[in-house]
Amino acid sequence: MALILSNLAPDVIFSIFAFCDIASVISASETCRYLHNLAFDKSVWLDLLDNLRRRSILDRTVNLEMLSVVEMIGIVRRLIDGPQTWSSSEHDLDPIAEASKTITLHPPIRSDLETPAFDWVKLLPSGCYVLLGNLDTLECWNVVHDTLVWRHTSCLEHSAVVGFSAEETNTESVIVIICLRTEVLNGSIHFIEMVNVDLRTGTHTHLLVARAPDSEAIHPFYEPVICGTLAAVRFDSGCMIINWKSKSFAIVHGHDSHSKFTLIPQHLIVLDPSINGESQIHLISNDSIGAYLLPEIPKVHTFHAINTGQSFQNMEIHASPIHDTEYRLWIWGLNYAVNEGGLLSYQLSIPINGEPRWRLRSQTVLEGTQVVSYSGHVLSYEPFRGGWTIISPGSSVANPRLQLFRDPDFVELAIYSGAMTCPTVESTVVIQYYR
Repeated sequence: MALILSNLAPDVIFSIFAFCDIASVISASETCRYLHNLAFDKSVWLDLLDNLRRRSILDRTVNLEMLSVVEMIGIVRRLIDGPQTWSSSEHDLDPIAEASKTITLHPPIRSDLETPAFDWVKLLPSGCYVLLGNLDTLECWNVVHDTLVWRHTSCLEHSAVVGFSAEETNTESVIVIICLRTEVLNGSIHFIEMVNVDLRTGTHTHLLVARAPDSEAIHPFYEPVICGTLAAVRFDSGCMIINWKSKSFAIVHGHDSHSKFTLIPQHLIVLDPSINGESQIHLISNDSIGAYLLPEIPKVHTFHAINTGQSFQNMEIHASPIHDTEYRLWIWGLNYAVNEGGLLSYQLSIPINGEPRWRLRSQTVLEGTQVVSYSGHVLSYEPFRGGWTIISPGSSVANPRLQLFRDPDFVELAIYSGAMTCPTVESTVVIQYYR
């Protein structure tokens, strides 16, 4: 392969690299001097990092044109390893995560200053917009200009927002899924609403409204997620899979109420807790979902986890920055040996041609919030140290402290950039990046 490529003109090589992921370009660079020089041309790395932006892995807060190739490689390493000051040395007994940038948004001040104005915040992957939500409203703010871009107005009267998620489709629009509760005479009715927000005009187009399964819970929705034309929302007895483009949906039931669901490109992933001592991860093709409204949907592959020494209670999955067909799967549960929280990490590979594969990457005893970055860092609230700390995936003497965030209620962690977003009692929203 290297011999064939080495006989091609530079423009042809650059065109080939434009369809490659970072790992493939690095692999080609190791074959001969000619390909090495071309692989580290600035135009190649601009294309590679632009692809990471299209995949919502790299944010748009930096002008890549101003960076050298070495600096762009440093950005990729940071995506994989996390901010440098999040990993403390063995000699640092009270490490502090060093902030590189702090941004403060100023939504209108509310009269009640004892609690934050917003219950939930979500920094979108581009880093350019943030969604702010509470029971009364859902808003989108421009991070750079500190301005309100869009406010949700539901097509349903007297409804309250009880959850949301979003996916940026390009630099000018975002698809938002909103979980709503509407009060009626004999109780509550729950709905899913999806809209396409035009970030230039601050307007939205309704894509779909669907009634969710009945539930007696005040907040029956869990972990809404969007991936392409599909959205998923977990509830007590299963998962609602929605195709907003075709305006259709299906109810998928797991093994029991503890099953977890998430989406990646082209696939639905279902985590089933221990069945006769064996936990399972099911990989389901998106193509098969639309044809079935019954629980038994054909699986592309089922991965079996035996003798892990840990229960399977929750999961997250993140795309690899350097391999287009690989993912890191993080699974939370109870470590039986020490009766404490545990975190398993698996590497999931879904090649275009070939069988899906997975392997165990790491296993650790870990306490903290059940949100983990791609690099394996998690947040933990430690009152005796005065607030939030960052727990490293490796062993360390002490976890770096976050000086700014002291509220135990809510801090959102960005999966790749490591940015922290937090609503404050002063009605501001603070976003902080780290070195």
